[in-house]
Amino acid sequence: MSSNEKKRLRDRRSQQTLREKKLRHAAQLEEKVAHCEQHHNDQSVQRLLQVIKGLRKQNDTLLTHQKSLKSLVNSWEIEPDESILSDHSRQDLSSLYTEISNREAQFALQTNFNESIPEQARNHFLNAPIPTVSTPSQIPSPCLEPLSDEHMPLWKQIPPHVDDFSTKTLISCQWFLYPELIIPCPDVPNSPLDFLYGTKTNPLADMIHTALVRRPIRDPERLCTGWLTYHFSRWIIAPSPETYGRLPVFLRPVQGQMTLPHPLVLDFLPWPRIRLNLIRRWHLYSKDRDALFGFMACCVKIRWPWNETILERDERNELCIKKAFYDMFMSESGWGLTPEFIRRYPDLVEGMDISQIVIELL
Repeated sequence: MSSNEKKRLRDRRSQQTLREKKLRHAAQLEEKVAHCEQHHNDQSVQRLLQVIKGLRKQNDTLLTHQKSLKSLVNSWEIEPDESILSDHSRQDLSSLYTEISNREAQFALQTNFNESIPEQARNHFLNAPIPTVSTPSQIPSPCLEPLSDEHMPLWKQIPPHVDDFSTKTLISCQWFLYPELIIPCPDVPNSPLDFLYGTKTNPLADMIHTALVRRPIRDPERLCTGWLTYHFSRWIIAPSPETYGRLPVFLRPVQGQMTLPHPLVLDFLPWPRIRLNLIRRWHLYSKDRDALFGFMACCVKIRWPWNETILERDERNELCIKKAFYDMFMSESGWGLTPEFIRRYPDLVEGMDISQIVIELL
């Protein structure tokens, strides 16, 4: 081929390549235009703008909450004025003592432990008319001393209970429905973690943990309550000098607990006087029992510093309860009630020294 023919051939190929490139580019542009017409019309744009506006508003709200939390955390680091704090505490407790004192006479008239048990209370617990057999007309004053019977040792004297453990309430001790599981359980839990996080090796501890996680309580109260509930349940299940001896003195039944049959959960309370007051008034509180114990769970506190750990490592490098913490919750003085509970249920603390049981959360 001559040079002119070769040049014309190259020109034709270049023009064909350029036309193909233009066609491909036009096809791509047509696809983009179709996509934009389908997905970026005015209605879709408005919807996206609304989403963006909502996200910006939510972001502003989160920033505001973040600033509030930062200011709250920073305020914790500021040492409060002890004089102002103590004055406020004294005023608050003083008003509480005055309020309780003003009601003491009224409580004494409403409930006299030296009088016979009201018929309504008897019928409520016994679910039957009072028998006509000869019975003492006067119930002894509830003694806060341990039970004493010359013919029966203390570890055999179980308070009378009336429970339907199958009821689906937060205060039902449902582990007693499964005696075949809880009887083989050890008398002493293997680890305090069983009550904090549950366990697959100890059914009794695991069921107590399941019942406690339904309550909004801190780990110290959860561990203390679970530990005492476990040991009291073990004594009820298998009464013996050993299981009875592991109970703290304040948790052992007193004379008044043998007066009326009552729900087992009332025996778990760490104050004998409150147990007696509640047993006597159970026919009044039984309908709102879940509300009562729900509020009590928030108000019963152990006198332990908030920033202090409750567990430590033993010689085998296993977690165990701190001795100081154990000594604290094994003593009645280690437990406290917030002023809110005392104000709401003043009749349940009748006959108690408020200054000895009240605890203020600072």
